[in-house]
Amino acid sequence: MQLERVVVESLSPVRKRVEVEVAASEVAGELERAYQSVGREARIRGFRPGRVPRAVVERMFGEQIRRDVLARLVEHSFHHAIEEHRLDVVGAPEIDADAITPGANLKYSATIDVRPTITIGETSGIEVGRPDLQVDDEDVDRALASLRESVAQLRPIDDRAIVESGDVVSIDVTTRLDGGEPQRREGVLVEAGSGTFPLALERQLVGQHKGAQLTLEVPYPADYGNPSLAGKTVAFEVAVGDLKAKELPPLDDDFARDHGRAESLADLRGRIRADLEQQAAARADAAVHDALLEQLVARHPFDVPTSLVDRRCDAMLAAFDVRLPEGPEGEQALQQLRNEVRPRAEREVRADLLLDAIATARGVEIDDDTLEAEIGTLAERQGQAPERIRAFYERPEARRALRTRLGRERALALVLADAKVVPRAVPKDVARAE
Repeated sequence: MQLERVVVESLSPVRKRVEVEVAASEVAGELERAYQSVGREARIRGFRPGRVPRAVVERMFGEQIRRDVLARLVEHSFHHAIEEHRLDVVGAPEIDADAITPGANLKYSATIDVRPTITIGETSGIEVGRPDLQVDDEDVDRALASLRESVAQLRPIDDRAIVESGDVVSIDVTTRLDGGEPQRREGVLVEAGSGTFPLALERQLVGQHKGAQLTLEVPYPADYGNPSLAGKTVAFEVAVGDLKAKELPPLDDDFARDHGRAESLADLRGRIRADLEQQAAARADAAVHDALLEQLVARHPFDVPTSLVDRRCDAMLAAFDVRLPEGPEGEQALQQLRNEVRPRAEREVRADLLLDAIATARGVEIDDDTLEAEIGTLAERQGQAPERIRAFYERPEARRALRTRLGRERALALVLADAKVVPRAVPKDVARAE
């Protein structure tokens, strides 16, 4: 493609404006090909196929043809321009182009984000703390209690109608947010007095009787975690239904065989302890990696492309599966959520870009054998047929993403090998939170 002019203007280290001018001859040739193609395919009453006059084609399809030609010319010339100037573009370009004028050059500008140029400095000798996360008998007891709760049976309570703490109560709940449309849920099971329902609503069930109708006005604090509820008042209309008692199975060898895939309770406790220790080691490893990345990022300041941060914010919110009301309130809540996750999104993007740069500087390459081995590991870990996983990674974009992830992991491992990792004592309550 013949480009009359390409000018790259630097708006920031990670943002450029590219001005492109396509020769009039290129525009005329593309227009002619488009008119001929439409003329051959058009079916217009009164004209034989392929015999529609050019003037008729222009009158009936000219506007659409010019739009299509403009899109193709911009796409092709833009890729040509960024290859010529070796611009590592991230995100979609913002195109500003006028309509095509036959006989004239096509001029447009594209504002783009580009990958930052990162000069890797000293990465050896970084000292990081590894939290000492010990597993004790109390942790094993807590995990056993959770397993026991998960297989509890519910028995109807027929000898009383007053709700006591620990009862499992079936309730019908109708909520109304600031006078809005009511939302009804039926047969919701809550444990009275457990403190697990929003704003401890179920604690207020203790002492109520079966069949009671309650109306509660609950003001949510301004700093409540869900932006769609923060600062709002919700009216709860609660109908108390059936009462059930939770019956826990005996904690014995039979329980271990039936629910823990173990031969005895002692064996089950040993397995649980091993699992908890493995989880604790994984959390400690993650803490080391996070601390290492934090120091690496602090040593390498650079600008981060806005488009990459926006994309990471979108991915985070999609993973949260947030349900927001429609209209201005929902849009406001969504923007608030984006603002809340943005600092974390920027940290993650910054770390990824830095690891990419370290991988390049260290000559890290992920060959096909390594890629195939990882695909096999993923298939085994996820319990899926290897052919399904391999079919997914036949997609070029999926293979690129996996190759990039493995490259970042290897780059971090190389820096970690040169780091000084020291044990860090952690109070038990903090360790459980971690």
